[in-house]
Amino acid sequence: MTVRVYLTAVRVHPEGPQPGDLAAERFFVHASEVPECWVETESGSVPERGRTVTFAFTRPMGLGFGRISGTIERTVRKGQRGQAAANPVP
Repeated sequence: MTVRVYLTAVRVHPEGPQPGDLAAERFFVHASEVPECWVETESGSVPERGRTVTFAFTRPMGLGFGRISGTIERTVRKGQRGQAAANPVP
């Protein structure tokens, strides 16, 4: 199941995947008045809120970065049709 992981203190890194990185299926930046960044992953080992995590794209994307790190603000399981479930992931 896809988990959306909202991050704070986000940094992007030019290098490729490193041991211990979680797979990043998708990476979003919502550049609004209150900016948000989140990663969607299929990984079942997402750490708890407040922990630092690093994600890596599973293949080169040509974006100038291949890894994303940050502190977990909250996590949300995505529903069957891409809708975020109301219950956060514990």
